Amino acid sequence: MYACGNRTAYREKTTARDHANLRNNTTTEIVPPAETAEISSPAPTPPAEEEPTPSYTVAEVVAMLEPAVVRIDTPEGSGSGVIISRTGYVLTNNHVVEDAPSITITLVNGNQYDGIVVARHEERDLAIVGIIADHSDFAEGVLGVSEDMTIGEEVVAMGYALALEGQVTISRGIISAIREIDGLNYIQTDAAINPGNSGGPLVNLKGEIIGINTAKYVAVEVEGIGLAIPIDEVKLFILDAIGE
Repeated sequence: MYACGNRTAYREKTTARDHANLRNNTTTEIVPPAETAEISSPAPTPPAEEEPTPSYTVAEVVAMLEPAVVRIDTPEGSGSGVIISRTGYVLTNNHVVEDAPSITITLVNGNQYDGIVVARHEERDLAIVGIIADHSDFAEGVLGVSEDMTIGEEVVAMGYALALEGQVTISRGIISAIREIDGLNYIQTDAAINPGNSGGPLVNLKGEIIGINTAKYVAVEVEGIGLAIPIDEVKLFILDAIGE
């Protein structure tokens, strides 16, 4: 039934008989249902972006890590290490503590403790030394991800160069290259690595340990080629040794 224009006028002139005829002959008009409105799925919510880890100045990095960097003394020599657990596990090089009959751990504040070798990996030149103490609230360093490092990235090498007492020695440089030497991977850096630095951490400007200093090239014609063990490989050793 339409309700517009001339059709309305026509309906007003129909008679009663016409109405009867219309009732008898009317066919039902099937009106198709209105088209269903298309329902669109809501747009997926984008994943929340992770906030980037802040970058610090060298002085700030030193302040963060220095309490966790230790000097390691044995009758055969001296080296460095970094505390990786509040319970007093110290990560260092194997050659620093190998065959040592006694180990002394000295913190930056001058406190000294006896140490005992918990685990060693001779080929990878890694060792874990436990601090013998009656407390478990040592400062600990944060392990980073060496896979994320980039060539040219600024780094800081920390340790007790030449076994000097007092504050930790700091040298600044960059990641120069990633090297494979004798089948093993190393981070090459031009940050100064000196005797006594062995076992100390190589740290990025996020305050994260990305390597453990282990060696350097020494020759008259060589300058600024130090080597560190990538921390991702060190983590496997730590997990096997102490389950952390």
